[in-house]
Amino acid sequence: MSLPVTFLMLFVSLIVLISATYYFSIIRINMKTQAFKASGAEQEMLSLEKIVSFVAWSPGSSHSYEFGNFGGEFQVEPIARRLVLNFTDDSSFKVVFFNSSIGKIVYQLPSSETQDSFFLVGDNRAIVNQSWFTTTQLSVSQNIENHHEIALSYRPSVSSAVTGASDGKPINNLRVRIVNFNSSQSVTQLGSFRLKASCLGIASNWQSYNFSNPITSLLIKASLDGRGDEVSLPIAGSPQGAIVNLETIICHVKMETLRW
Repeated sequence: MSLPVTFLMLFVSLIVLISATYYFSIIRINMKTQAFKASGAEQEMLSLEKIVSFVAWSPGSSHSYEFGNFGGEFQVEPIARRLVLNFTDDSSFKVVFFNSSIGKIVYQLPSSETQDSFFLVGDNRAIVNQSWFTTTQLSVSQNIENHHEIALSYRPSVSSAVTGASDGKPINNLRVRIVNFNSSQSVTQLGSFRLKASCLGIASNWQSYNFSNPITSLLIKASLDGRGDEVSLPIAGSPQGAIVNLETIICHVKMETLRW
């Protein structure tokens, strides 16, 4: 009787081994499939960023794009990303000159893999000097629902120039540029679809400040979804003071889906 029992034990052990090997093979295949989809979605969002950058700052321009199916969910969130900008000498002078949402574009993939957050384009700073850094923020992270999230948005940039003098005071022109998605449709889309990016126009707001005391620098501070950063701008002044013109330029980009 011992021989059949031995064969039965060997047979059961073999079945268990085969089942375990099959199970772990399926897990590895699923992991590779998810990684392939994630990589494809990241490349697709990089292509979309190039399209948005192409139409931005060119009023009336537009470009359509076919977004592929990577098994995730595409979202345009027009009222996401609250941006607050203030202009200050970090002492007695402070003016809030922008306080609004600027929107973002998100692609979410279902994934349970733990992954560090990183940027495909840009970094996490809330504001940058236009001369040196890109305004694009294209990030990859795990959201609170443990989904692989690829998010595209744009942070403000700042530039400055001295353009002359008035009554002995140098004239400093500061310009803040913002790309804004909040004219877009609110979109939630599965599968493949057609998408259109359009530059609806550029709005400008201009403010002038006359300083009677000598100053050498001013700050523009940004809070973007709670992340705070600042840019220090050199100011040309004289014993009489300085004139500082602050121009805020907003590029309104509309994202919408199209029918096939």
